[in-house]
Amino acid sequence: MLDRDDLVAALHARDVCYLAPTPHGDERVLTDDELILGLAQTKDARLRFALAALLLIHPKLAERVAHLAEHDAAPAELRKHYLAAMYLQRMWRTRLRMAFGETALIPERFTHALNLPAAEVMNGELGLYRLTENSLFNDWSSYEQVIELICEQPCATNDVMVIDY
Repeated sequence: MLDRDDLVAALHARDVCYLAPTPHGDERVLTDDELILGLAQTKDARLRFALAALLLIHPKLAERVAHLAEHDAAPAELRKHYLAAMYLQRMWRTRLRMAFGETALIPERFTHALNLPAAEVMNGELGLYRLTENSLFNDWSSYEQVIELICEQPCATNDVMVIDY
């Protein structure tokens, strides 16, 4: 298991900076694969949900998640957060575009195998509902919070116009 501080620092390095503590600079540098697997395997729920945040900000990492999820021993969390990010991206496309600019869509994967709706059905809302409906916790609310957190985080990568009077 990776240290929480190492995971948080790796997220900060990839523009996901809503989690504390602020990195000190002495944390271990993680590869994308180490970060993805570390997030999927951690016991910290907020860190696990940060995998969806990472994919929303960097949809190109979806290919790595899909590749890692193909292995028999892969944590189920990889598919879950991949699907959640895919659905959330469709649901919140305009807000995400305003915060982070135009990004590629996360490719549709795993929906057929898990008997879930296609990504475009109801702009992802039905898929996210079905993905979260049997959860022991309120995963729907946690995923909605991910959107709020990444769009309002202190290191937001979007350009802000400053008007000097």
